Order: sequence, then C-alpha cells, then structure tokens
Amino acid sequence: MSAYAEFETIMREQRFLVEGLTAMGYNVEVSTEGTALYGYHGDERPERAHVILRRAQLDSASNDIGFARGAEGRFRAILSDYDRRIGYDDKWLGRVQQSYKERQTMAVAQAKGYIFRGKEVIQTPNGPQIRLQFVAR
Repeated sequence: MSAYAEFETIMREQRFLVEGLTAMGYNVEVSTEGTALYGYHGDERPERAHVILRRAQLDSASNDIGFARGAEGRFRAILSDYDRRIGYDDKWLGRVQQSYKERQTMAVAQAKGYIFRGKEVIQTPNGPQIRLQFVAR
C-alpha cells in the first residue's frame, strides 16, 4: 500500500480545476462532500477528496489522485508515493496548475470584455510557458 502525501496548490476555484484537468485529457469525478480515494488494490483509503482522478485512467498500478479543498479555500493535491515516482510529480502538478490558470485567465479576460487573439507556447529552461494574447474591444 503506497503512502499518500498532500501538496499545497494555488488553486481555489473548482470550476477551473475541473476544466484544466479535463483539457489535459482526464475524466474528472466531483464530490461536493468529499469522497474516499482508492488504492491500487481497490481498497478504500481514509483520504477524501472533492475532485478525483480515478486510478483506472492513470496506470495499472496507480492509486486515485485527489484534490481536497482545505479550510483556507485552496485545493491540496493528494498523491501516492508510487504515482509521484511514475510521473505524477511536481512537474505534473505544475502542468495542472498551469492549465487551471489558463482557464481562469480566459474567463476573467472575457468577463472584462477582452477578445482572445491567440496562445503562444514558449520553451524556457523550466519547461514550456504559455502566453495568452488578448485585445480590448
């Protein structure tokens, strides 16, 4: 049984977290009250989450990955040691947060009346960086 660890994130808005994970190709399960995560043997774990990626879509030996809303309003990522070793690590979590931020920025810009003109991906030493381009109406 892999041990789970929790990791703080910048994410506060469930809508953009779900949209970001969906854009990354995941089928997302949402639970208003929080529901149990399951280990790779199908065993129910004590960890609970509000946004869940079930193990069946990850790797044959994966555990569920969850995002639980903390008392301060931010989501904490709940990941097993095994899943972190096979690629669901800090870089992956950074991509999740980047996808979240992209959706959030698009929504805010559109609400303020900006028109989306394009998206540019720039390669940096720390990996790809996304730049969204808008113009005023």
